[in-house]
Amino acid sequence: MMEGNLLKLEHFASHDGPGIRLVVFLKGCPLRCRWCHTPESQHPEPELLYQQEKCLHCGVCGNIFEKTVPPVSQTDVENCPAGALKIAGFRMSAETIIAEAEKEQIFFDESGGGLTISGGEPLFQKEFCFSLLRLAAERGIRCCVETSGFGDPDALKSWIPYVEWFLFDWKETDPELHRRFTGEDNRLILRNLNLLNREGASIILRCPLIPGVNARPDHLKGIARLAEQLDHVKEIHIEPYHPLAAGHYRQLRREMPSLPKEFPPPAVVEAWRRQIAEFTAKPVIIP
Repeated sequence: MMEGNLLKLEHFASHDGPGIRLVVFLKGCPLRCRWCHTPESQHPEPELLYQQEKCLHCGVCGNIFEKTVPPVSQTDVENCPAGALKIAGFRMSAETIIAEAEKEQIFFDESGGGLTISGGEPLFQKEFCFSLLRLAAERGIRCCVETSGFGDPDALKSWIPYVEWFLFDWKETDPELHRRFTGEDNRLILRNLNLLNREGASIILRCPLIPGVNARPDHLKGIARLAEQLDHVKEIHIEPYHPLAAGHYRQLRREMPSLPKEFPPPAVVEAWRRQIAEFTAKPVIIP
């Protein structure tokens, strides 16, 4: 029975693919995007989250949160009288996830929804994802995969027969800026995007846009030109930056990268959309 490292299951989601969906958020990602809004999804193993505002400083936990790599256990968390500690991450089998999905099959069928595998990064757990996709197909559950495209091309190709939509993140056009912003350049990502297009997979290009980082005219134009080159990119979705990660970084006791403190105004996001749409006939959508 194959198990994966999960961050959470989100039931009745409506933003990660068509219709009503069960979204499997996996844990573990090879990229370190400056704007990551779920930094607790980056490391593959369970991590301790410490909510300082709840802490009574009673010492029951032995100040476990002060250690760099605490030997945290569920017992430590349960013993906290203030509920200031929790564990991000757990293991679950593909069979258990499919059993959860089957409970919601009626909603999938009525809405055109299904199961979405998201991250972290699904390619970071490629064998587990392949097992999950095959099981879903056997049970008649439609699947989407949200991916950064940074991973094994052979694994990605093996998923194609089981995936209705690939929600493919396109973060930065310039390879060196991509490296600066995420820790890796985009060459493998572009190779995998071209692979999916060549194999006829249905692709939605999802583009995070961050003021002062990648929301530049040359990148916006680059998104459009890339989409125009790829026949099987059906839509472009703009994913505007949101500044809600600060609390996550605090709970992990990590310093948050320097980023804007506010949401980009709707007028700014609409201007981005128009700039992209100027250079492509593909639909450009703000979900």
